[in-house]
Amino acid sequence: MKHEGLDLEAQIADLGAEDWNTRHSAFRALAEQGASAIEVLIAGTEHPNWRVRRECADLMDHLADNRCVDSLVRLLNDPVIAVRRLALHALSCQGCKVCPLEVDIVAHLSRLALEDKSIAVQRVAVHQLGCQPPTPRAKQTLQQILAERRDPKLLSRARWALEQQIRVQ
Repeated sequence: MKHEGLDLEAQIADLGAEDWNTRHSAFRALAEQGASAIEVLIAGTEHPNWRVRRECADLMDHLADNRCVDSLVRLLNDPVIAVRRLALHALSCQGCKVCPLEVDIVAHLSRLALEDKSIAVQRVAVHQLGCQPPTPRAKQTLQQILAERRDPKLLSRARWALEQQIRVQ
């Protein structure tokens, strides 16, 4: 495997390569490192190359622990939509984690659902609200979206998410 002898920093840099095979090889090598790669992934969230930031967020979806929370929250404001979407998923999808992250995810999801410039990010945020334990804040956000928005896919996800919030009570 191409990345076996490379240090973690070199593997992080290769996450931003133009060549898909190089990126994929680096991703797999870092994933195999598990928790020992966390610190370098955190550093990678500040990399100037958006692909590196995106792939670090993607790797954190399965590898993240509470050391990653601040970096993932910062990435929710990244200028690149793909980075924001993956950071959002990595923060909110607790099923992939060894242990749940300690973060007020509903606050972040609600903000992105209501305020993000990208409809794609809004849709992911709304869907993830339906995957969270029920809270009045999540229900309020979803009801506001249903009352104010017109995007059919966003509304469909908001209806589903609100059903999930109500069903599990």
